[in-house]
Amino acid sequence: MDQTQRIADAYRAVTLKDAWYGPPLADLLAQISPELATTPPVPGTHSISALLQHLLLWNERARRTSETHPLPRWDPEKDWAEPAIPWNELVARWNQSRDLLEKRLRNSSAEDLAKQVPGRDYPYEVLFEGTVQHTVWHAGQIAMISSMLRSRSI
Repeated sequence: MDQTQRIADAYRAVTLKDAWYGPPLADLLAQISPELATTPPVPGTHSISALLQHLLLWNERARRTSETHPLPRWDPEKDWAEPAIPWNELVARWNQSRDLLEKRLRNSSAEDLAKQVPGRDYPYEVLFEGTVQHTVWHAGQIAMISSMLRSRSI
């Protein structure tokens, strides 16, 4: 198996099925109501909806990055300041973005992975592997927040 397929398989596992650490993101999202999604676990922290919207933003950045569309610099003020997307629309947009990014990963070649990401000093391999890791990180946060909020309502 080549590196592009390994990254695509890891991304699919984290987002759809067979995550090594627990339920994939799709299973977590299927159990979350709009009310739960928009409730921050404690005041001043990110809600599940904000975390998923952040993942969507970076998914789209990774997917769209090209010679004519460089990866923008990370700016936490902007990343977390996007207007909120209603939960059901957000999940639908996430699912579409997830599918399109996996398609890009599967259609990439080893040569593509070795190219430098426009706007960065590292190759696409680092960007795409980082996208998998970023998704694992925030999926874990989503699972924890969901668990915390559900335990309060018992």
